[in-house]
Amino acid sequence: MVLAYADVPRRLNLVPDLKPSILVLQPNGSLNASNSHDLQHELEQALEQATETVLVDLLWVEAIDACGIAALVAGLQYAAKLGKFLSFQSMKDCDRCALETTWAHQQEMSAGAWTHTFSCTFESFLDHFSHA
Repeated sequence: MVLAYADVPRRLNLVPDLKPSILVLQPNGSLNASNSHDLQHELEQALEQATETVLVDLLWVEAIDACGIAALVAGLQYAAKLGKFLSFQSMKDCDRCALETTWAHQQEMSAGAWTHTFSCTFESFLDHFSHA
């Protein structure tokens, strides 16, 4: 996995504790059961180091199985816990769909299923109002 820094200060000797605002990870090969734990660890470390965002460039990733998706979702959860952003770039459509489905399922499990909070009459009012 390649780790790239963005916004690296030019005078490191003047501000030794300054952390990068953006970190870029570039995994390659397959993200699967044999390396998903390492991926999750790398994501967590990058999220702790970056002050704002971790960008994961998946251009060189050939395949992602369920364990790889689970590691990415765990990264999203950790980013949310830290109040940081985690972005996946160059992801194949089928992998993105699997990630979004798994993420939505995790959100539903932690927050509960969404229910209608408005009465039928209020929804009717909104429908009428929007068509007026």
